Amino acid sequence: QLLALRLGPGLRSGLTIAALTLGPGSIAYAIVRHKFLDARLLARRGILYALASAALVGLYLAVLQPLNKMLGAVPGVDPRVFGPVFLVMALALFQPAIARLEELLDHVLLKDPADYRNVLRQLGRELQTTIDLEQLLGRTARTLSEALLLRSVHVVALTPGRPVAFAGSGTPLSDDVLGRVAEMLPRVIEHADGFRLSESADLTADERALLTGSLGIELLVPLRWHDDLLGAILLGHKLTETRFSSEDVALLTTLAGQVAVSLQNALLLRDRVAVARFEEELNLARQIQRTSLLSEFPAIPRCDVHALYIPSRQVGGDFYDVVPAGDGSFLIAIADVSGKGMPAALLSSMLQASLRTQSGGARSLATILKNINSLLYQSTAIHQFATFFLARVDGESLRLTFSNAGHNWPVVMRPNGDRTFLERGGTVLGILESVEFEEAQVALGPGDLVVLYTDGITEAMNGRGEMFGEQRLCEAVEAMPRGVSAREVADRLHRALREFLDGREPQDDLTLLVLRVTERVAAERAVVLAPEAVAAR
Repeated sequence: QLLALRLGPGLRSGLTIAALTLGPGSIAYAIVRHKFLDARLLARRGILYALASAALVGLYLAVLQPLNKMLGAVPGVDPRVFGPVFLVMALALFQPAIARLEELLDHVLLKDPADYRNVLRQLGRELQTTIDLEQLLGRTARTLSEALLLRSVHVVALTPGRPVAFAGSGTPLSDDVLGRVAEMLPRVIEHADGFRLSESADLTADERALLTGSLGIELLVPLRWHDDLLGAILLGHKLTETRFSSEDVALLTTLAGQVAVSLQNALLLRDRVAVARFEEELNLARQIQRTSLLSEFPAIPRCDVHALYIPSRQVGGDFYDVVPAGDGSFLIAIADVSGKGMPAALLSSMLQASLRTQSGGARSLATILKNINSLLYQSTAIHQFATFFLARVDGESLRLTFSNAGHNWPVVMRPNGDRTFLERGGTVLGILESVEFEEAQVALGPGDLVVLYTDGITEAMNGRGEMFGEQRLCEAVEAMPRGVSAREVADRLHRALREFLDGREPQDDLTLLVLRVTERVAAERAVVLAPEAVAAR
């Protein structure tokens, strides 16, 4: 009878069977599905105690009974005394024997690769040879989640540039949340080896709400390499709703030390790969520049031409060129592209290719520069631009027509000491979409030197903070003997610059192009434009 209800014998038997089935069945499901009880530990303990008991019984049968028979035959000796003594000794030795037997079983007989302790120990050993950053973080997060049955696991690495995080379970961290976590980690775990967030007093209300509320984190274990904080392991609640034991925390702290060593190695490897990739890029950029810069120049009547290019540690975008125009004239160009490295080298190659493509025909210098400006404006970012000086030397009259697009002013040095700076033209290339360029002309005569250079020459700075400047450049040229070749002029200018720097390395590329007129021409030397078009100084 239940609740004043009469139940038949069959129903009562059915309810009894159901109760007896559901109760143990629920416990068994919890043990298997959620590891509610450590069944493997219970089984191991049972085996240990059974083996220890069997050893004691065997010892009793093998030693005590024969000893009692022997002592019973000795007059005046009571063999019953040895029974209690044996039991006392057995009890004293039982616990050490159990501990030793458990160690042997763990390492030889009953070693369970699925036990979470063994899983984490094995993970620590395997991570010692893992040097890929993503594989290291991802494997650590997944293994922790599966071994400890956690609702959420996040491994955060404070890498240079931006932090990186991998989730073994739970929702992956967004960039905003990851940034907040990375910002608070150095403060909240400055000295702790690992702590439960419920016991931490260093968290603000917002930080506690983020970690324990939004992310569901219960335990935080730092990843340290010596005194440097490399990241942290954020562990959520267990599916079994049990807390992390002291053994868990100790094991996780040991694992975190091994993860930190592997993380440091992975970061060092990534830095070395980045350096190697950067050096490879620089080498490729240098090759591009070497192949684009002339070492032998086309013969210009009654002229001697030589150029000098010395790259700095960082590859820049300087280039020069001498191109036959097809009508007996020659185009002479020097340019400096903004930026360093591969982008600048590629851009200078593009500009040089555009110049060579347009060199044939009767296009004016202004038209060529306008086309190059349109190409640069349409194909590059707003921060990329170039200064460009372009001149045309007539092969018969040696009249030099030029247009300067924001470049350092080349200078014409006359035998009588006069200087003519070639500054007429327009703005730098690539800044404005539609730009007009002006042209001007000068006539060249015997002994004239035209010196083209980039800002790496005039802006080179010595240890006193002084720049080499245009004035020193002109004075160095004027101090040279008359009749020296264009190569000698370039080499002497380079030596003068090196003496000025006094061992200090230049911070930019050094680029020079020298054109020297070797004999008198029939045409009268004149400046075909108003004085303001070509400034003589």
